[in-house]
Amino acid sequence: MDLIVTGATGLVGSLLLQYLDKINTNIEIGCLLRPTSDISQLTQLNLKIKYLRGDSFTVKTWQEILSQFCPKTIVHIASIRHIPVIMDCLREAGQNPRLVVIGTTGVYSKYNQYSREYRVIENKITEYPGSYSLLRPTMIYGSHRDKNLHKLIKFCDRYGFFPVFGAGDNLIQPVHAEDLAQAILTALQRPHIQGAYDLSGGTVVTFRELLTLVGKLLGKPVRQISLPLNAGVWSATILENILKERSPVRREQILRLQEDKAYPHDAAQRDLDFFPRTLEEGLRQEVELMRSLGMISS
Repeated sequence: MDLIVTGATGLVGSLLLQYLDKINTNIEIGCLLRPTSDISQLTQLNLKIKYLRGDSFTVKTWQEILSQFCPKTIVHIASIRHIPVIMDCLREAGQNPRLVVIGTTGVYSKYNQYSREYRVIENKITEYPGSYSLLRPTMIYGSHRDKNLHKLIKFCDRYGFFPVFGAGDNLIQPVHAEDLAQAILTALQRPHIQGAYDLSGGTVVTFRELLTLVGKLLGKPVRQISLPLNAGVWSATILENILKERSPVRREQILRLQEDKAYPHDAAQRDLDFFPRTLEEGLRQEVELMRSLGMISS
C-alpha cells in the first residue's frame, strides 16, 4: 500500500484525491472510511483506490489495517485528536511510514481548554521516529461543505445582518480548501520536507471587514449588529445545545473571535510553494458556487 488517506470524503480529502487523479498517479491508495461514508465522488476518479472501512480513532481499525498493509505514507486529514492512537498502533506494528498530518492553528489559542490538547499531540508528533510534515491551516473555507464561512454567507444573505460580539477588530486569515489540498499534495511530492508549517490565506482582515466583503459580493449591505461578548457566549451556547451542527455559530467561535488568528506562511511558501489566493477571490468563488446550487439568492 503506497498511501493511506483518512478523511477522504471530506472537503479537503476529496480535493486532494481529485488533484492526485489529475496528475495520473499510478499508486495504490487506501481510503479509510466509516461504514456510512458516501463514496460516490470517489468512484468517479481514475485512481487505484481500496476502501478500508473503520474509524481512524479506534485501535482495532488500525491494528487490522497494519496487519494487512505496510503503507509508505499516511495522510491524516481527519481530526488531529486521532494521531496518538495512530502513532501507538504504528509503534506496536513496528512501522514508520511518512506522516502528513493536518493540524490547526488553534494550537496558538490563548484559551487553554482549546489549545492544550493540540500542544500535547504536537509534542507527541515531534517524537515520531519516522518522517513527518505537520500542516496547520487557519479557518478553512471555499465550499458549501466548509464548516465556517458558508454558514455566515447564508445567514447574511437571508437576514441582511450579522451579530458582532465584542469589538470585532480581531484579525483573521482564512485559507481556501483548494490551496490547502494543493499544499498537502506538494508535501506528498516532497518527502524530504519535515516539520511544521502554518497555512494561512492570502489576505488578513478584521471580522468587520470580512462582513463588509461578504456584503459586497452578495450585492447587498450586511448590517453589523454590535453586541456584548457575554451575550454572544450565552446565545451561542444555547443555539449549540438546541441546533447542534446546524447552529450558525459555536461558543468556541465567539470566544476565539476575540483573539487575532493571522499567521505568516513564509516557511510554507519557501518549502511548499504555497501562494494562497486572496480572500476576495476565494469568497467570490464560494458565493458563485452557492448561488449555482440555489443555496443563496441570485
